Amino acid sequence: MKVASLSSASALALLHLPFAHAAEPTPPTGPVGFKIAQILETTTTAAGQPIHFPQGENQITSFIIELAPGGQVGRHVHPVPLFSYILEGTLTVEVEGHGTRTFRAGEGFVDVVNLWHNGRNLGDRPVRFLVVFAGQKGTPTAIRP
Repeated sequence: MKVASLSSASALALLHLPFAHAAEPTPPTGPVGFKIAQILETTTTAAGQPIHFPQGENQITSFIIELAPGGQVGRHVHPVPLFSYILEGTLTVEVEGHGTRTFRAGEGFVDVVNLWHNGRNLGDRPVRFLVVFAGQKGTPTAIRP
């Protein structure tokens, strides 16, 4: 039996060859365990106004608001567009000249712009809702009388 001998340079070269490994799973590049549910797609506010975004130095401002049973937000107007999403409870919104609408947990809406309105909790448990304003830096999110 003849045994081949390797030069030291050949032996070092073999040591640097990649080893054959079991194929490692490639991490997924797409969504995993991901669910998506559209809440709203609209071009108008809850009162039917077309949505117009402000020009200039824009900013997004968001709040989570809690309203106790029997409570109200108080009469106000928004000078900028905003999206609201009801997290818990039921919110009743009265808009001057446009009636009253009720929004329940899991519902979203685009609130009215430059129309006087008031949000009320007519239920027996708190209402919690997320509000996201698309406004301009320095512009208030709400104006009261």
